[in-house]
Amino acid sequence: MLFCACPVFAVCTIHGTASGSSTQVVGLNDIPGIEGRNYFMIQNTGTANPINVAIGTNNNATSADIYLGPGASWVMGKQGLKMVPGGDVSVIAPSGSTTFSYCDF
Repeated sequence: MLFCACPVFAVCTIHGTASGSSTQVVGLNDIPGIEGRNYFMIQNTGTANPINVAIGTNNNATSADIYLGPGASWVMGKQGLKMVPGGDVSVIAPSGSTTFSYCDF
């Protein structure tokens, strides 16, 4: 019997618009089961305004959180047995509305 360890690729199925108010991208338990996130990626898909991204703040992103300029991404992956941080993910665009794309697994 031959077993293959094939790579798994995340598909970004969440797309939205960030504004001057905190917007929840995913809730606390977006991945079912007991295992946490293996991979996380959020991208500012806009062309003019930055976004700030927060994890685990109960939908309370602020301009002091992780900064992503237009076209920038934040990517994290599992390191050994250490999972990517869990919790809700929220965004804010304090300089004006912009779009984002999100994926995890």
